[in-house]
Amino acid sequence: MKLFLQSERRILGFILALVPHLADAEDLVQETCMIMWNKFDQFEKGTDFVAWGISIARYRVLNYRRSTGTRRVYFSENLMRQIDDAAVGLSVQGDERLSALQSCLGRLREKDRELIRLRYFAENSTKQTAREVGRSADSVYKSLNRIHDALLLCMRHAVKMESFPTKSLRAEG
Repeated sequence: MKLFLQSERRILGFILALVPHLADAEDLVQETCMIMWNKFDQFEKGTDFVAWGISIARYRVLNYRRSTGTRRVYFSENLMRQIDDAAVGLSVQGDERLSALQSCLGRLREKDRELIRLRYFAENSTKQTAREVGRSADSVYKSLNRIHDALLLCMRHAVKMESFPTKSLRAEG
């Protein structure tokens, strides 16, 4: 179930690139997820789950195109394969970036991680976050900016070097 939930948005993004109507795209995502669920025993553990889902989605989109082919002009099958390949590549890049972000977050000081948690994971505004930590909104805003800069630098380094820095991050200021 975790794999399905993590992949659903990426599969929807792939389908939306190929299907003009959101309602149709959402229906195709549901069809794709049903097929993935029914064929889960055919998924090879250790391979890219999103890529597998996108390949199933591609066939659902092809069927959709065949059934609605008289209404609109759509992408050629060759172009769809190229989009499919690009989507899988973006999926891998997204996974690398997510991994880098998680590693970089883990290297922040505890109080900086707490600000990030309160602001983004708890979905608080900067003012709400400031109230919770007993600081001014301006102070929290400046701290968040420094933390963002530190995370961005760490992630660029991690993705570029394909390894993560070993020292902890400190948002100076």
